[in-house]
Amino acid sequence: MDQSKSINVRYSMLQGIYFVGFCTVMGYAAVYLGSIGMSSSLIGIVLAIANILTSIAQPVLGGFVDKSNISMKKVLMIMFGLCSILSVLLMFASRVTFLAAALFVAVSTILYTTMPLVNSLAFAFQKQGIDVKFGVARGIGSVAYALASLVLGNVVKAVSPTLMPLAYIVIFLGILPLIRSFKMPEAEVDEVIEEKVVEKESTGAFIKKHLKFMIFLAGFILVYFDHTIINNFFINVIKNVGGNTGDMGNAVFLAAMLELPTMALFEKYKNKINIKNTIIISAIFFSLKHTLTYFATNMVMIYLAQATQMLAYALFIPASVYYVDKLFDAKDAVKGQALVTTSMTVSGVLASFLGGILLDSMGVYETLFLGLVLSAVGTIVMIVTVENVNKKGA
Repeated sequence: MDQSKSINVRYSMLQGIYFVGFCTVMGYAAVYLGSIGMSSSLIGIVLAIANILTSIAQPVLGGFVDKSNISMKKVLMIMFGLCSILSVLLMFASRVTFLAAALFVAVSTILYTTMPLVNSLAFAFQKQGIDVKFGVARGIGSVAYALASLVLGNVVKAVSPTLMPLAYIVIFLGILPLIRSFKMPEAEVDEVIEEKVVEKESTGAFIKKHLKFMIFLAGFILVYFDHTIINNFFINVIKNVGGNTGDMGNAVFLAAMLELPTMALFEKYKNKINIKNTIIISAIFFSLKHTLTYFATNMVMIYLAQATQMLAYALFIPASVYYVDKLFDAKDAVKGQALVTTSMTVSGVLASFLGGILLDSMGVYETLFLGLVLSAVGTIVMIVTVENVNKKGA
């Protein structure tokens, strides 16, 4: 096996195992935390803190790597090593709520923070002239997430979810040999980190210059707020219609698998489609998914709602990248991409914190209704403010 093929295989395995871990920790966060006695409000606070810390940790980590001249390989080894140790502690601390919450925040923050580094590893190889097929590897990550959700949903139904930290340990330890197997000059990796740090510069000037785009993102925050509440507290939604963790696993599997053809087709036809209309379609399908979830009375309707993911989230993610790239010149485009990610983080914090409180104080239907109203308003804002980038010919 030649070097390029070997690296592609191992990098795809890395993406696959990483997203198995992401599904296990974050996809089933409410299931695990609820099983050790946490209320929805406390779960929401835990997830919100993790989001806030992630938004702080990512640029700090990038700056540290840049200044210390350390490679992403070493950073990832340290980070996943820490995750393994923290997971061991978490396994024995589940009966002490405050300690378990703190440890889970630490694990999830590290996991979130390592995502851009795992992704950037592919481009570090490309800078060395090695053709790493990032799209293929990321697709394998999505499939791995879907399969992990399907398996976990049924395993957790048969075995106590309080044992989930054991799965964390196995997954994080399994990642370490893969990362260690990569051979790469540190200087090449540092260039990627440096680029990510530069993206943070002049954000204030960008916001003033592109106010319409910022209003568009405000609309997206409203839409994504409901999307995140449903994702973070999906087990509450599932149980509300008479389902269980097995049904939740099936529903997440369905949505994740349906993302793949949409993303693949978008990549193939992105230069032939009207990106403005694509964004509008995704916004409408976000709200359609939220509407179907609100009115769901059984698992069939939940599955139907999950199926709309292929024209909602799965369409918006690649379309937004292409939209920002076409809307601005290269100097501003990187800042635009960062702000889209930031808007997701803002939604994540608000949805995690308020979602848990709303579920405890109002109930599932009332929370979903409030989210649906905000989603509808956000969709209208997005439709009104999205611009036609095809005519720019950029």
